[in-house]
Formats: sequence, structure tokens, C-alpha cells
Amino acid sequence: MKQPPLWSNPNFRFLWLALVVSGLGDVLFTVGVIVTVFEQTGSALQTAGVMVATTLPAFLFSPTAGAIVDRYPRQQVMVLIDLFRAGLVGLLWLLSRAGPLDIWLLYVVVAGLAAANAFYLPARQALIPAIAPRDQLVQANSIVLGTNQGTMAVGFTFGGFLILWLSLDNLIAIDLLTFIASAAIVPFIRPSFDPPSGSPVRRPPFRQSVREGLDYLRRHPVARPLVVMEALEHIPHGVWTAALMLVFVERALQGSPDDWGAQNGAYWFGTFVGAVIATAARHWIGRRPGWIIIANAGLLGLFTLIYAASPNNLFALIMAFVFGPPMAIRDVAQDTLLQASVAPDMLGRIYALRHMAWNLTFMSSALVLSFLADFLPVRLIYAAAGVLYLASALFALSRPALRRSTLTPQQAKP
Repeated sequence: MKQPPLWSNPNFRFLWLALVVSGLGDVLFTVGVIVTVFEQTGSALQTAGVMVATTLPAFLFSPTAGAIVDRYPRQQVMVLIDLFRAGLVGLLWLLSRAGPLDIWLLYVVVAGLAAANAFYLPARQALIPAIAPRDQLVQANSIVLGTNQGTMAVGFTFGGFLILWLSLDNLIAIDLLTFIASAAIVPFIRPSFDPPSGSPVRRPPFRQSVREGLDYLRRHPVARPLVVMEALEHIPHGVWTAALMLVFVERALQGSPDDWGAQNGAYWFGTFVGAVIATAARHWIGRRPGWIIIANAGLLGLFTLIYAASPNNLFALIMAFVFGPPMAIRDVAQDTLLQASVAPDMLGRIYALRHMAWNLTFMSSALVLSFLADFLPVRLIYAAAGVLYLASALFALSRPALRRSTLTPQQAKP
């Protein structure tokens, strides 16, 4: 029987609306913090401290987060996290009204928001297959990704301008209101599968739950190589931190924060376009997700080498957009492949472990690369990243399970 259109699903509409509301305020706040820290310090390494504050808590809390997401109703987890984020940002707003904010305080708040995201993001991603039918998963992930990237495009494009016209405390106030609004929207989501409160669902101790997730990931024929390959990719991903890109724009291209914001906006807009393409090509993605993931890694290597040689800001802006479509199509394939192949009661833990692996390699790489950027030509660092992307593509190509993967119902679930 033919499924009704995805947009006629009220649960999906509420999830989408919450994503729009909280996402836009959050990215404006992030842009404001990055620009403020760089303008006050002038150091790539200290600006990368924002990235450390974003990734370290996610790495530390992800194992516990995955167990909680699989243990309790996921929409309730999202509401509690939204309220926690609102309280944290509200406290920062009150402090900002009293005088200039110290950089260490910005680091602390960014770290707190990152710790909250370690719970929120796995809950949201694991909720998607509980509100969208299997044959609409590619479309649902494409819309969620496109919306997220669209808010990033708007935020980075206009955030560089807004920080010149609005004070940081006004951006903080916007972020506060968006978290409150999101917390009011999420309770309207009614998933078809979610561990309900007070149900007889098996709830092992947290340590055992985390161990079960690791065991499941180790044995899974698709999730294991996919998570390893993504972790390897996050080593060269370190060059795409907002801080290091700002260094590249100012030192290699003699640009300004406006040029940096435009490049970020172009990339996010490119990923939005890619998400639209993924929606139209959902049947093609369903047949060959593994090959899409492998090919994208190779394209990332090629495009990064070209970007490293950018002669001016206009060329770099075009390349930033070109990165977007294949990256978005790959992200949709990865998320849908996990959702289609991993058991529903394990999905939160697998997403959390995946994020933990990402954050460990990304944080370590970005710190090392940002340190090197204070001593080596930044173009050389980007060229080295291109070579590392090509190496990750070769690893993925060597994994038979990825090459043979599909989104059909026969996909293995151990």
C-alpha cells in the first residue's frame, strides 16, 4: 500500500519545526562566539579552543548518552535537554548584561551546550525511523539534513554581518528563545517506536548497556566499517573548523571575516542543494549507499587539494559551494544506512558511539592542525588534508560490506 506523503505526517512536521527553531539561534550564537574569540586573541589555537569546548564534552558523555537515549522516551530526552540548554544560555545572558564576558566563560557555556548535544543529537536521529516509514527514510533524512544545512547557511552568511550590528548578548538572547520554543514543540511528537516511560522494556545497568552497544557495533557487518571510515575522515575534517578556515581566509587569501562567513554560507547552501538532490534521487541512493559513501571520500580529497590552491576569495567561495552537494548526499546515505541496518533498540547507542569516534579524531586533529597553522603555511596543511581524504577512500573501498550495502529490507541486522 502506498504511503501518504511525508509532509502529511504531523510527527515529522513537529520534528522539522523544532529543528528550524533551535538550529538557527544556535548557529548565530556559535558564529558570534568564534568571531569574538578570534578578534580578542588573534590566535588560531585559542580560537580552536571553541572547537575543543564543542567536541571534548561530546566525546566524554557519548557512551552514557547512548544508553539513556535507548533507555527512555527519546522525545522526553530532547525536551529535557532543550530546557537545560535554555537555562545555561539564560545564565550567560544575565552575566552578559553585567559587563564584558571573559573568554573562559564562553568556553564553559559552549562546552555545556556540547554536552547537551551529546544526548540531543542521537535522540533526534534515532527518533526518525520511529516517525517515518522505512521507504521514506531517505527522504526524511534528506529533509532533516537540508533544513539543518539551510540554517547553517543562513547563520554563517548573516552571522558575520550580525555580529557587527548586534552585540553578543543579543545573539545569546535569540538562542535562549529558540531553545524554549523547541522544548514546547517536541512534546507533540508521537513516535511509533520509543521506549515508553514505565514500560516493561529491559533496562540493564548503564555500564552493561554501554558494553552491549560496543559489542553490537564490533559485530555489525555494516555499522563497524562505516563508523571506522567516518572516524578516519574526521582527521582531515580538522581543516574545516571555522577557526582554521578563518585563518586560511585571512592569511592565505587576505580576506576578512565577511569573506569567511560567505564561504561557510556557500558550503552550507551547497549541502542544502545536495539534500534537495538526495530527496529526488532517493531510490538511487537506496540501491548503492556504500558506493556513494566511497566516491564522496575520493571527491573530498580532490576538492580539498583544489581548495588549497585557491588564488582568491571568489575561487574559494565557488569551491566551498562545490563541496556541499556530494557531502550532503553522502550524509543522507550514511544516516539512512545506519537506521535501516541497526536494530531500533540499539540505534541510540550506535549513534552515540559514532559521535564519540568523530569527536575524538576531530578534536585531536583540529588541535594539531591549528597549532601547526601558527608555524606552517596554511595552504600546506589543507593539501595534506586532501591526501588523508584519499587514504580514507581507499580504506572504504577495501571493505566488502560497504561496497555491497543496500537499504532494502534484507540488510543485515545482527
